[in-house]
Amino acid sequence: MLLNRSSIKTYLLSMWFIGISMLSYSVEAAVQTDGPMVGAVTHVRAKVFLRTDAPAQVQIEFSESSSMSNSLKTPKEVTRYANDFTKIVTLKGLIPSTKYYYRVLVDGVAQQTENYPSFTTFAPLGQDAEFSFGLLSDVGNYVKNPAGAYKTLADAKPDFVLQIGDWDHRDPANLREMRKMHRDVRGSGSDAGADFSQFLAPVAPLFHMWDDHDYGMNDGDYTFPEKASAIKAFLEYYPLPDDLPNPQAGPWYKFRYSQAEFFVLDTRSNRDPNGDVDDANKSMLDGENIENDQKTWLYDSLLTSPAKWKFITSGSPFNPTCKPADGWGAFVNEHDEIVNFIKDNNIKGVIILSGDIHSGGALDDGTNSGLIEFSVPHTNMQMSPANGGFTTTTPGDWSEYLNPGVSAGGSSNAGFGWINVLTNPDRVEIQVVHENGDVANSDTIIFDEM
Repeated sequence: MLLNRSSIKTYLLSMWFIGISMLSYSVEAAVQTDGPMVGAVTHVRAKVFLRTDAPAQVQIEFSESSSMSNSLKTPKEVTRYANDFTKIVTLKGLIPSTKYYYRVLVDGVAQQTENYPSFTTFAPLGQDAEFSFGLLSDVGNYVKNPAGAYKTLADAKPDFVLQIGDWDHRDPANLREMRKMHRDVRGSGSDAGADFSQFLAPVAPLFHMWDDHDYGMNDGDYTFPEKASAIKAFLEYYPLPDDLPNPQAGPWYKFRYSQAEFFVLDTRSNRDPNGDVDDANKSMLDGENIENDQKTWLYDSLLTSPAKWKFITSGSPFNPTCKPADGWGAFVNEHDEIVNFIKDNNIKGVIILSGDIHSGGALDDGTNSGLIEFSVPHTNMQMSPANGGFTTTTPGDWSEYLNPGVSAGGSSNAGFGWINVLTNPDRVEIQVVHENGDVANSDTIIFDEM
């Protein structure tokens, strides 16, 4: 077939555009923009979050060697626009109590070439072990506000970290803002995020759950119009354990470390409005009365748990005297129901871990909370000594101590919680650690005395 001059010109132009497109692709190859961050670690598995700037094939390369020798690679997966180019990659067949180094491959190109991030798999199930973990809550949303607590916590070498809510306070109103918030608090979008990315993410697995300000609605509940968007963004950006009970309804979950089990409550997405009448139907865990609900899951999980220690996290303070307008004090019927359920069924070893009050840490032996409760100190909130160093007018009554978020002299009590799970005898050591590393409080709970 003969081509006329016009056809030849069209053909040549088409080839030119194809060549330019290929050249542009080669120059602007996809790269990792966020992560990596490891989470959902067990004794044999782990998950790694990453994000790219464009669609790409991604893998995780991992090894027991810091030089990445004798490494393995996960199967290739693709990041897509529909999920903001995020991907959570599962590492399988790991060895318990073993340190692994890992790096991200984007279209076959290594995104880290030295000083690889690392994590250690959990101890085998059915075998008691001593371990330590860090607790974080309440991060300020000022861009130029570093978080020294992250480096101090990283230097302490936790086996994992729990961040239990208000990972910044911006109240994102839509999916775009939610995704940006998750990127900022863990990356270069804020000074605190940069601290997390540089110091803590490379050395410790993360388990996270939102409270109201990172859910997206101040004092939020199930009526939040963007609830579905909040859940979508959360599932995109956080590596969570397998077999979430009801991920369409909310991201609550549990995980095990040896003789301890952790029940990570979502106290926002299925919560009745705080102002509803506090009767037997009002619920923080099942306000919508759905099937496969969170409260039934919690009760069943507590009854069947083989663990000695049972840590329950709550973004809202469990102590009903504390922040009663937006804590369990607005749900006293359900609070008392949970306490009675645990006591009536002789479920031992229960400790509540909570946040939200922007304090320098607080501890109650059950006198006010009904169960032992440790309230986590804030991470880096900018606060005034006014009102006794609290942002709430009702910090409540705590039997052991209640530290203000900032001292009368204006020095911050920012920091983190530190928990040692110990054996012989079985006990838990609970500490408040300031961002400079000073231990402000230290208490021991002995299992046989609970």
